[in-house]
Amino acid sequence: MLFKNAVIYSFTTEFSIDTEKLVELMLENEFQPVGSQERSRTGWVSSLPGTPSDGVFETNNCIFLRLRKDEKILKSSAINREVEELAAAIEREQGRKVRKKEKDELRDQVMLKHLPHALVDSTYTVGYIDLQKQWLIVEVGSFKAAEDFTSFLRKTLGSLPVRPPTLELNPGLVLTNTLHPDFWTGVKITEHFTLGEECTMVGVDGEKASFKDMDLTMEEVTDHITESGMMVKSLRLSREDQLAFTLTDDFRVKKIKFLDTFQEDVLNYEPEDEDIDAGLSYAQATLFLMTGQFRTLFEALIESMGGIEEDFSVDL
Repeated sequence: MLFKNAVIYSFTTEFSIDTEKLVELMLENEFQPVGSQERSRTGWVSSLPGTPSDGVFETNNCIFLRLRKDEKILKSSAINREVEELAAAIEREQGRKVRKKEKDELRDQVMLKHLPHALVDSTYTVGYIDLQKQWLIVEVGSFKAAEDFTSFLRKTLGSLPVRPPTLELNPGLVLTNTLHPDFWTGVKITEHFTLGEECTMVGVDGEKASFKDMDLTMEEVTDHITESGMMVKSLRLSREDQLAFTLTDDFRVKKIKFLDTFQEDVLNYEPEDEDIDAGLSYAQATLFLMTGQFRTLFEALIESMGGIEEDFSVDL
């Protein structure tokens, strides 16, 4: 259950909900198997093994949710080939041109024919609401995947007033300044984190550069900023012996790795309920400690970006 990626949202108005009401809403939107003529289905499932199927698990003042999406696999190239074969047959038999609108109708017919027999692919997305910090954190690597999660949660709850943190400073500028302090007068993220050995850069014309297992303060690296005018797009960082991660210029945290001290803390964690199942106890310890780490992590990251602008003008 440890997150490998994280996209953070801030609530623009205080979020609070009665647990019983939340469970009721989750059950109303519980996952159901995809029908024979359906392309996909989405719904809430149990957050972790051993918990009820209402989809809600709470620890450390955080509510965990898990979304399942089943989607039938229909290969586009195979569908297109069958459509073209049908269109060609019509043109031969009727001596006329098959237009785009008719091809679209043929495509719908072909897909409906194959849907009942198509393989089903399942994907799961986990997120949690931090009631203490008023954050929503989703374990995904892209904003598109995060928006899929937030959209369904908004549909479930009726409203979800969240948005990505509005930072005082541009993360790309901060990351670039970290490797080359003369680039811009501002804070360096290394005041809070240890610099890693991996980064990517991008130029104004889209050119890219990647560095791995290198001292990122070497001229071989920083010359790409000073000589080529490139900006840092992602940077590997770590915090003490707890976790390492890659921060992107659009404020996503990726490739999270929990280090030795964190793993020791999990093993030494003592659950409040001594009779709890061992597997569930380990999951609780992991998530309890992870949410604590993420609070410290994101607080430091936000501070590195000059803090958050407090004027939220739009509620989503």
